[in-house]
Amino acid sequence: MITKIVIKGIVHGLNGKHGLIREHFRTAKRKKEMYTLLIKGQTNNKHTGKVVIKYIGYKIVLMDWDNFAASFKHLGDCLVAAGVIVDDKPAIVTKFLPDQVRVRKRDLQRVEIIIEDV
Repeated sequence: MITKIVIKGIVHGLNGKHGLIREHFRTAKRKKEMYTLLIKGQTNNKHTGKVVIKYIGYKIVLMDWDNFAASFKHLGDCLVAAGVIVDDKPAIVTKFLPDQVRVRKRDLQRVEIIIEDV
């Protein structure tokens, strides 16, 4: 089974004004609730075993790789909360493949999460 989820706009990384490092726990909770609802609205798929996750960011300005990979933190938790994957630990997510693509227009910015059963 393959599941594709699209989150439009910017998903913040570690750094910056809205980064995970500076984020208040209540703000993080609200973001996670919003992302969980977005995910539930896009799929009913339930991956019950091991998966590979491709995480693709379409951005005007590309992030450093460590910052971009960290931007998946809330989304990974929300995939579990929405029941799409069983857990986000390495025994379940056997590969995590981040990639970034430069786009020219702000309205094209998004992240795509593609989940495949192993």
